[in-house]
Amino acid sequence: MKLFRKICIWVFSGMMGLSLGILFFLLSSMLRQSVDDAICYGKKEIDKNVSAIQEKIRRESVGAVETVVKEVMVINEFRQIFKMDSVLWKDGEEVWNASPYEINRNELSKMCRRENLHNGEIYISRTQKMDGKYLIVFYQEYVNLGENGYSLAVYRDVTDIYLRVWKLFFAGVGFTIVLFCTVGALLYHGIRRILFPLEELKGASFRVANGEYDSFIPITNNDEIGEVTDSFNQMAKKIREHMGMLEEMNEKQKQLLGSLSHEMKTPMTAIIGNVEVLLTLRLTESEREKALFYILNESKRLARLSEKMMELSRLCNQDNFVISIKKQSVRRILEQLNGLMSFQLEEKQINLNMTCLPETLEKQADEDLLLSLLWNLVDNAYKASEIGRNIEVFADEQKIFVQDFGKGIPAGEIVHVTEAFYMVDKSRSKKAGGIGLGLSLCCQIAEIHGWKIHIESKEGEGTRVSVLW
Repeated sequence: MKLFRKICIWVFSGMMGLSLGILFFLLSSMLRQSVDDAICYGKKEIDKNVSAIQEKIRRESVGAVETVVKEVMVINEFRQIFKMDSVLWKDGEEVWNASPYEINRNELSKMCRRENLHNGEIYISRTQKMDGKYLIVFYQEYVNLGENGYSLAVYRDVTDIYLRVWKLFFAGVGFTIVLFCTVGALLYHGIRRILFPLEELKGASFRVANGEYDSFIPITNNDEIGEVTDSFNQMAKKIREHMGMLEEMNEKQKQLLGSLSHEMKTPMTAIIGNVEVLLTLRLTESEREKALFYILNESKRLARLSEKMMELSRLCNQDNFVISIKKQSVRRILEQLNGLMSFQLEEKQINLNMTCLPETLEKQADEDLLLSLLWNLVDNAYKASEIGRNIEVFADEQKIFVQDFGKGIPAGEIVHVTEAFYMVDKSRSKKAGGIGLGLSLCCQIAEIHGWKIHIESKEGEGTRVSVLW
């Protein structure tokens, strides 16, 4: 897992860098403090030894003492007190040096002047490495050791301090490595556990990409990864629902095509049969008219079927279907409906009673679709009505309904009547010119507008189809 490797590399590198940084800081602070302590102790020791030499020369130089004798006394006292780690100069000339190192007085004198040190003040050099040892040189110029003109240099070996620090450094590195391995192992497992949901998320994504839309990842943490997991589960759920809708739509389309093929086959068979009869047999004039009339009716039925299918397809494909929803006068729509249906209603002497409350009622709708919806409802009511019956159309602020007083629909059939090509009484419906698409179209139009279709019916009493808007 690339992210896991990156996090581990960055975390372990950061841990190692931080650990070594802290170790270097602590050891450098310790080294600096130890050297400072050695310098402080060296300065005090030099002041004490110089004072001891001055006191002893003063006691032993009672009366007149020759300069040569006093110089010998100073050298002797200096040798006894400072021992083997010191150098003494008299007026710039080296008079005692028991150390194994060559110490350049002129360089030390320049450093004193550079730092503006006065006579008697001690100059302390930086740590120097000589013959594999670490040394600090103390230099005091023009010291009065019974006489003026003396300069002295004392060195202190701080190699032990550096060795102790290096030992501590290697011990610290070893401890850091052990600590790093221990903490690193814990972090490794911790990070792997934290990122495990991402690994599951990756696997689930591959499964969804391969069509396994039932993939679900359990949420184990209430952190950001848990939120991402929950979002993925919601996405997978939406995809599953969408795919289910697509499958359902695809199945409906298959059924629709199958039903369409079946519905078209019957009138086409009848037309072909009657045409063959007309072409092959000698018929009387009345028989010829009957055959031609049958061909005409079935052709009209095919035309209606094509028109309904085109309208239904147009409504189903809403992405490419442009509608114009604006305020419509319901009274005006009902008057248009009455004009369209008047000739058809006169054939069966059916009265269309329309009521609109209030008269100025307006609704947001597409004019053509609303007219098509009402036409299909009244057309269905017309087909279900006997000669001389009434059809009621009523509209108010909450609803508009079409009521017929025909045969009615059995209770068990009501849930199916909105399905494409579904007909309660197929023989009667076909005789009346029905094809079973009217209510399906009405449902599509209502859905586009956000309305609901409600059907109430009792056998022998009639049917009321309400549009709740």
